Amino acid sequence: MKWKIFAIIKREFITRAKTKGFIIGTLLFPLLLIFIFAGIFIFSALVKPSSRTYYVIDQTGIVYNEFVRMLPDTLKNGDLKYRFIDKTIAPEELDARLAEFQKQVFNKEIYGYLVIPADLLESREVRFSARNVSDFDELSEFERALSRIVTNHRLEQMGLSASEIREQFDQGHVNLVSSQVTATGEVQKSAGASFILTYILAYILLILTMVYGQILMRSVIEEKSQRITETILSSISPMQLLGGKIIGICLLGMTQLFIVGLMLLALVAYGETLLVGFGVNIGELLEIMREINFSATIFGFMLYYFIIGFVFFAGLFAAVGAIVNSEDEGQQFQMPLIIIIMIGYFMVFTVTKNPDTSSAFWISMIPFYTPLLMFARIAVSDPVLPSGAYLSIFTMLGFTALTIWIISRIYRVGILMYGKKPSLKEAVRWIRYK
Repeated sequence: MKWKIFAIIKREFITRAKTKGFIIGTLLFPLLLIFIFAGIFIFSALVKPSSRTYYVIDQTGIVYNEFVRMLPDTLKNGDLKYRFIDKTIAPEELDARLAEFQKQVFNKEIYGYLVIPADLLESREVRFSARNVSDFDELSEFERALSRIVTNHRLEQMGLSASEIREQFDQGHVNLVSSQVTATGEVQKSAGASFILTYILAYILLILTMVYGQILMRSVIEEKSQRITETILSSISPMQLLGGKIIGICLLGMTQLFIVGLMLLALVAYGETLLVGFGVNIGELLEIMREINFSATIFGFMLYYFIIGFVFFAGLFAAVGAIVNSEDEGQQFQMPLIIIIMIGYFMVFTVTKNPDTSSAFWISMIPFYTPLLMFARIAVSDPVLPSGAYLSIFTMLGFTALTIWIISRIYRVGILMYGKKPSLKEAVRWIRYK
């Protein structure tokens, strides 16, 4: 009978691994990650912008020429990114002319207009009206140019040379090169690259745990509702059935995790070339790509915390499936589990910034949060292991074994209970049944 658990593992793994949904999902999952974390940059390169025409009403008489000079950018086809047209308008005619401009914007004859007031140096406000104001990069460019112009003129009014001051500012810029101190010396490491890598890996663990945990829950509910469980239990114990299901579905998740891991290794090696090929030449992004270090240590801990975290939460999802009678009831009972997992993910951001604090240590030792938070501490601290890393391996093993034992006692009773409204209080009583 002990070998029959392998039949359960084979059934849970092979039958699902052969489905088109799993194959397509496995192939598309790495692409989905790329779209999630790099899609903004990639699509900004693929969606080619067109030249935009703006009217500039400069009531100061001193801003327009400098403003145009500071925004000389061109598109890939050689056209100017912005076409500015100077409009000289008497103050008493401004409202009437702006009404005309609004019609031109609405009719797509121009993209927008700027009104630079005569008291700009004091008010420091410029009116910007356009067909669409969601392009924050463009707004930032305009604000930086106008701010620099105003700053220069204010300095000149104070008798200071703006160009000399700017030169001193530029020469005084300091580039902070960060290095992590290890037992063997210093290792150059980027805070941004470490955070992004940890964020991506924690997200992968979160998604795989929730997705495959819910698959396990639905599998239990399906067999229970169709009365298949009674037939299966005639030749195998409930513990073997539960173990076979968890192991089989865990293997599915590990299969996808291996593929994603290989994809990340390839991305670290060739990501910069790929981004440049797509036309993404954002210096900061390319610098981060060069500094990402996805080591074997990180991948090894990632596999471990996925396995142990999945077994832990899969047992809880299986318990939910055994207690309820339908997927609708299952959706309600699984919400506390999803909330617990999501809380752990939200804490990743804080823990990665402060991985060595006592609060980060104790929170990452809570079994519900260990798979995500301890892994996040390890990923961001690599090549140094944070305090509690090895301890969490054994505490998580012990707590998971205890949890599975408790869940198995609920599972053995719940899968044979039909038609009765589920109750957590009653499920607790099932634990004491012999």
